[in-house]
Amino acid sequence: MDGPKVRKAPVVWWAGGLLLGLTLVLAITVKKPLGVSTQFVVAESVAMREMGGKYAEFATNHPVIGDKKQATTQAAATQQAATTQVGKTVPNKKYGKLGYSFWLVVGMIGGAFLAAVFSGRWRLSVSTVWWAASGRGAFSRLLFGFVGGVLILLGARLAHGCTSGQLASGWAQLSLSAGPFTVALFAFGMLAARIFYPKVPEIER
Repeated sequence: MDGPKVRKAPVVWWAGGLLLGLTLVLAITVKKPLGVSTQFVVAESVAMREMGGKYAEFATNHPVIGDKKQATTQAAATQQAATTQVGKTVPNKKYGKLGYSFWLVVGMIGGAFLAAVFSGRWRLSVSTVWWAASGRGAFSRLLFGFVGGVLILLGARLAHGCTSGQLASGWAQLSLSAGPFTVALFAFGMLAARIFYPKVPEIER
């Protein structure tokens, strides 16, 4: 087998960045900034509620994805301080149903697949970069990919955002958390690339 190769990008980097920026402007105009990783939690929350029983009870009472207790504040007649009484339970609007952001993610996956098919670039294959760098088979590629996906999603939830929510949308809104997130993302991304892919791959023509 020849050296590691990667497929050539369909557009140059600056055009891809421009398209991403315009997509972000459109998303904010239509509804709100882009965000992907949260929707995995939303899907799990909705699924647990639909399963019923102990799963629904867990989702309903969870401190993050659970339903909220509506608090009503009433001023006491004989006290200067206000007293708070807990009222009815309010469904969690963010994690209790599949909304705009969830279907946006579905559309992203479907749109990427259709774009790959119609451009003639879609095919089932294992990256030659993986083959040449590791010498392992397809099963290990799937295993490493699964473990990596779990770690990426875990990190995204700990950081309260992924590359779309913290990086793209974060910088667009001048979020303070976008800076350290970006530095850590590129630093550890380059470190991982250096460990797993020590040789620079050749771009396919």
